Amino acid sequence: RIAFLGDSLTEGHPGESYLARLRRLLPDDELLNGGRGGDTVPALLARLEHTGLEPVDLALVWIGVNDAFLGDWYLPDLDDLGATTHRLRLVYDRILDLVLSCAPLAVCVPPVLPDPFEQDGVAERVAELAVMMADAAAARGGRVRVFDLRPAFAAERRTTAGFTIDGVHLSARGADVVAAAFCRLIEELRDERPQPGR
Repeated sequence: RIAFLGDSLTEGHPGESYLARLRRLLPDDELLNGGRGGDTVPALLARLEHTGLEPVDLALVWIGVNDAFLGDWYLPDLDDLGATTHRLRLVYDRILDLVLSCAPLAVCVPPVLPDPFEQDGVAERVAELAVMMADAAAARGGRVRVFDLRPAFAAERRTTAGFTIDGVHLSARGADVVAAAFCRLIEELRDERPQPGR
């Protein structure tokens, strides 16, 4: 059982669903879609605190692109704690702790902009969030891995056809890239698990 937690990119609307493709690649695994359009890091935390998470063998957390677009986030219970990235780190830490209470292993997937995006500051905020999330993962030792999707997109950038329909949401080509990348990751993690008798 594998849980995928995130925003509209995981929900699969608007745009194309990478999870529909991944289900075809991994027919023997139960893939749970925990994506919700519009979710930010704080919104995902609120949702997990409200609904909980069933026990799973692996959880992938791909969140943050909406936070990058919002820019100066509003976190009322953390307003006195200074910089935005620091405040979001506290929220992201809570997400990882909740996920690890239900899964032996989690994968942090930082936000990515597969196609060039011109809105001021968004790419910089995506980069800041990626660093913050990698730091949060490193603080939890081997129980949280970081998986960067940028190399998967870079390897497929052979034509002018885009990976998104609007700069963010996945086109069919983008969904294919994400599904293939996640499939490789999951198979690698499966191969790393200790086998009986070893």
